[in-house]
Amino acid sequence: MRFGFLTEATTPKGMTHYHRYHEIIREAEFAEEMGWDFWGTSEQHFAPGATTTAPEALYGAVAMRTSRIKLRFMSMLMLKFNHPIRVAERLATIDILSHGRVELCTARSNNVKTLDPFEVDAEETRAQWREGLEVTVKALTEFPMEHDGEFYKIPPVDVNPRLYRSEIFPISVVAISPETHTLAGNLGLGCLTNDSYLGWDHIADLASLYRNAIAKPEPLAKYPVNNSLCFSSLTAHCATTREKAVEESRHDATRFFRSTMELYDRLAERGTAFAEINMMRKLAEHQEDPLYLMQHTPTLMIGTPDDIIEQVRRLEALGFDEVCLRIDALGISKHMQTLELIGKYVIPEFRGPNIIRRESMWGDFGVKNIPPYLI
Repeated sequence: MRFGFLTEATTPKGMTHYHRYHEIIREAEFAEEMGWDFWGTSEQHFAPGATTTAPEALYGAVAMRTSRIKLRFMSMLMLKFNHPIRVAERLATIDILSHGRVELCTARSNNVKTLDPFEVDAEETRAQWREGLEVTVKALTEFPMEHDGEFYKIPPVDVNPRLYRSEIFPISVVAISPETHTLAGNLGLGCLTNDSYLGWDHIADLASLYRNAIAKPEPLAKYPVNNSLCFSSLTAHCATTREKAVEESRHDATRFFRSTMELYDRLAERGTAFAEINMMRKLAEHQEDPLYLMQHTPTLMIGTPDDIIEQVRRLEALGFDEVCLRIDALGISKHMQTLELIGKYVIPEFRGPNIIRRESMWGDFGVKNIPPYLI
């Protein structure tokens, strides 16, 4: 099981983006120190909270301050306003700066606040994503490259710079619907599952669809098959007690649920393929109860290290290889707390359980209670 850390640079009232962005760099450094496997941001535009509009610039800074952790673009929007040749150029540049640590998770966007200003038809996003991905891979692997498709007609060109590594990085796609999970597997792509609060049974169905499809992949371009299944937890927070974790994260958990419901309501009004997300409306009465939502779905991972371990084990049993935890909007001290607790007490349970100390040090010395001055 691999562990990833997602931030979207949520900047609270009264704070500057300058300070929040420099905090993000320190958080990425600390995540590497704590043993996290990958770090990244989503691509966001016109969002009231998330401010990661130019992630490639941020990745360059993080690349210079880290040495081991993978730098994964969590949702690179493969739409016409992100020309795939420019995408390839940016990815290759970060790959060079990071000594080959770039990974790519693509997306087609489900937010009308993004689609409308950039004049993208919601019904065309899947086709634009598919062709944009194909062109990006060509630009990274063929020299010269050319393309003649529905959205892009590119004469023979040499795209520079070249990747640091000899083989292209792992590629995946954000998936919400059953159709996208099946498509991801069919195309040999890794899959980042976002169940949008629909529950454990729904997650199990999505995982099964992907695993069945990835068994016989047919990649659309020259990239190696990536059979990694990752679950995205949209609100994650860890503390020494469950009560503390819930209280510290309650506001963000409620805000994120409401914003997600608003986002899909807008899409459903247009009759798009996202209409099935209306199912989450049934959870509206529980939107201010993080514990209920956490029991219903791992979209929320809130609690002690033991609580997080329990949820990750359930995901592992369903066939997930990775978890990607959004740790944001609570302030850097609480973010660091979560990164440390998960790094010290959760990740080792899945990476090296045999080296974890299980007995009580105080019990070894016949001490029934830990001295209060050491608590």
